Amino acid sequence: MMNPDLQIFLQAWTGDADVSDVERQRLLQRIETDAVFRTECVEEIRMLGMIKAVQSARPRWLEMHDALGLSTASKNDCPEDDLASRVLQMVEARPHVPVKGRWFSLRPVTAAAAGVVFGLLSASMVFGFAGRSLEKVVALLNENFESGTAPLVTGVPQQLKQWSGDFSELVGEQQDVKPAQGKKMVRVLRSDFEGKTSSKPSIQGDLMRIVDVRSFLREANGGEVLITLSALLNAAPFLEAERYEGAVTLWALGPQFPTEENLMDDALAHSVGLCRPLDGDPATWQSASTRLLLPPGTEMVLLKVSFSPMPASRKNLPPLPDHVTFAGHFADDVRASVTIRKAVPNHRNEVLP
Repeated sequence: MMNPDLQIFLQAWTGDADVSDVERQRLLQRIETDAVFRTECVEEIRMLGMIKAVQSARPRWLEMHDALGLSTASKNDCPEDDLASRVLQMVEARPHVPVKGRWFSLRPVTAAAAGVVFGLLSASMVFGFAGRSLEKVVALLNENFESGTAPLVTGVPQQLKQWSGDFSELVGEQQDVKPAQGKKMVRVLRSDFEGKTSSKPSIQGDLMRIVDVRSFLREANGGEVLITLSALLNAAPFLEAERYEGAVTLWALGPQFPTEENLMDDALAHSVGLCRPLDGDPATWQSASTRLLLPPGTEMVLLKVSFSPMPASRKNLPPLPDHVTFAGHFADDVRASVTIRKAVPNHRNEVLP
């Protein structure tokens, strides 16, 4: 779920909402002092194609330009109307803070320098948008587990269109937790799987699926392919001293199916969206979501839904157990979609006026 302050910022930035002077000053102060929030603002503007909005003559938002550094970027380094370059200059000038759960795991400056991740196509561009007719959204997955097919419990999937992962089961209502959709949901039981050979301790219980995305990349024809993943998570009441978090993760892969041991090394990019902490209220389903801009060479994407315990303190952490048993952790309504933004010839002539 989007940060409420970030949502207000974007609505005001694009003219969809008006805010009071007090609220505006509060947002400006947060942008100035909160590096994570500042990075989120910049990345949302990039990804949502809102650069054009900052060119509107709204005097009350000149301060916001200053806070993000857009008004003070060196005019010697870029044309006066080249807001894209000025945003990048601002990002490079500010300290970079990793933002978990954003679209991909690369650092913002690395992505900007590559010139492809955010679709920086021209000096007067609007970040990957040459008009809505060039953008296509395809529903990739809408899984509510009503088919009755239980996930495999053999670790990372080694075939397409099959749920697999750690020990889990397909269940109906139990422990006062009702499925978010229909009559079925998945209960994650443990953080290990059948036939596990690695001696590496594991505290994360995973549910995974691999999808083929080659057709989407071909259709984009050199443009952008953005994949979005979300899931609803729930937990039965647990001890007050315990804390748990949920997560969804996207992994961009090449042509080979990964294993537990080589997933991190072989992945081209990944993105994580957290739900922390789980509230332990069976009446409420909490959400986690993330997005990933697929890098060149991607052929498959691993979708993952996870649960793991959260340590009460980072000090004096006990040794990790071989595995964790979850008393009542559930996932439902797992959704994935693909946004295709085709590359456009003569892009400079196609952008919005």
